[in-house]
Order: sequence, then C-alpha cells, then structure tokens
Amino acid sequence: MTTIDAGVKTPKKPKISQFRRLLWHVNRTDLGWVLKAGLTSLQLPARAKRIALLKQLPVKPEWAEASRKLNEDGYVDVSTIVECGLAEAVAAVADAKMSRLNELSGKQQLGHKSFWVSLLDEDLVDGAFATDHPFVRYALQPAALRIIGDFMHDLPQLSDVLLTLSQPTPSKTLSYSQLWHLDHDDKRVCKLFIYLTDVRDTADGPFTFIPAGPSKPFRNTLKSHMTDQQVFAKTGPDAVKEMVAPRLSSFIVNTARCLHMGSRIQSDRNRLLYTATYIQQPRIYPEPAPRFRAAGQLTDIDRAVMRL
Repeated sequence: MTTIDAGVKTPKKPKISQFRRLLWHVNRTDLGWVLKAGLTSLQLPARAKRIALLKQLPVKPEWAEASRKLNEDGYVDVSTIVECGLAEAVAAVADAKMSRLNELSGKQQLGHKSFWVSLLDEDLVDGAFATDHPFVRYALQPAALRIIGDFMHDLPQLSDVLLTLSQPTPSKTLSYSQLWHLDHDDKRVCKLFIYLTDVRDTADGPFTFIPAGPSKPFRNTLKSHMTDQQVFAKTGPDAVKEMVAPRLSSFIVNTARCLHMGSRIQSDRNRLLYTATYIQQPRIYPEPAPRFRAAGQLTDIDRAVMRL
C-alpha cells in the first residue's frame, strides 16, 4: 500500500462568513425551499432558457427510467448507461495520478480530511479546470445531464469534479464524511460517481447510504454529522445500502435527500473515486469563483451547465 508523507502540512480551512453560515443553517430545513423559490422567481427568463436547452438533449427510454428512479429512490446505477469511452479516459487520468501519489499528496489544497487525498489540484489554473479535461467531459455527457436534468426539471449546473483516494488512517475515530450526513450545497444536489478501484466488500469503504424515503426523518435536522447509533435509532440498519461494485461502476445519488457516508476503510486497501457534483440554479449561496475555464469547442448546453 502506498503511504502519505506524514511531514506534509495540512492547509488551514478557509473561514466561513457569518452570512454564509446563516444560509447553511436555513438550507438544512424546509425554509431553504422558500429561499430557493424566491431566488428562482427573480430569474425566470434565465430558467426558461435552461429548460429550453435541456429539451435539446437526446431522449432515450433507459435515461427516462433512470431519472424516474433517481426521483423516487434518490439514487440510480448508471453503469450500463454512461459512455464507456469517457469512463476509460477518466480511469487513465486516475491511474497516472496514482503513479505519482507521494508527489501529489504534498500539493493537495483540500487537506482537512486525513482519510482521503485530493489528486486533481495540479490540474487547476486559478482554481479552474479546463473544459476539455476528461473529468469535465465525463460530467457533461448527455446521458448524465438528461437524467439529472429531468429529475430537476431544469438544466443542472456542474459545480465541481473531484478525484479522491480514501485510505486507512491510524485513528479509529470517524470524522467528516465518514459519519452520516446530508449535503447542503443546495436544495437539490446530485453526485455522479465512478469507482476507479474495485469495491469488493465493506472493508473497502464503499459509498453507503439510506434511500430517500427512509432518510426523510433527517430532512430538517440541524446536526451536521451523525453516528451510526444516532441514525439507526430512527431508521434501523436494514435501510442501509452499500455500493459494492467493480471498477468503472457509475451511479448517481441525490445526496441532499439520501443520508450517506463512506471512506471507512477497514483494511490495507485504498478506494479511488471520481465525483461530479451538480446543483439546480440559481445557487442558494453566493456564487464562488469560476470552477471551469473554456478550452476547445463548447456547445450552448456546455456553457450553460458550467456558467461560462
């Protein structure tokens, strides 16, 4: 197993403004829907344009069924739907990064989680990915945009792409995303994942979640992260689903509705994961600095999805 240099200094977490902190707490409750509706009402022409662009995307029965399952259950396996060539391109980048793990681990900017390493930071220029990057192209494929867009009834906004390596840590204390939580990036948050290593069993730290229905009791909780005991007191362990699947398996989860956790590596193995995060415009929080920079040919749909 490849290890990380213990001498690497962890960057400090950026301070969060009191205004953003207030929005974060509001967004944890159903009041967030009121705020979302108000912001949307101020941008109706822009939303109409996005919906028109969404309708330009191809339509396939299997995509429609995937969107229905995403809406009903909060998750869907899209391994047989997404483009294999794009997945292989993502895997090739990931393999190249892994061959330089010790070097890249010292450069990561997102260092507050000791149990995983972010491996794409060197690909950023002024905090932005080139739009022809394989990780961005995978997130822009029509199947993903149509499935998530039909669920959101709007063309989604691509918020970020990540490559993270989860690994065992000396401490047995769980923290951050190893604990149960909902994502509050916005009111509708969908994440597209690809396993870039085999996740064979619980010891590999699979992405683990509770479907949308059983997760409903946690919708208005103000708790940030919860233990197994706190969660199972309301749902019981039978509601839990583990995404145990081979390399290149891909799935979409509405992480704002499905309570989830992961990266609990219980062996000497590593788990390499691609994540693309989508929200529904307009964003509840102040829009951050651009995450993508134009490179190569872009369609109107591409530009709208990445706000370029």
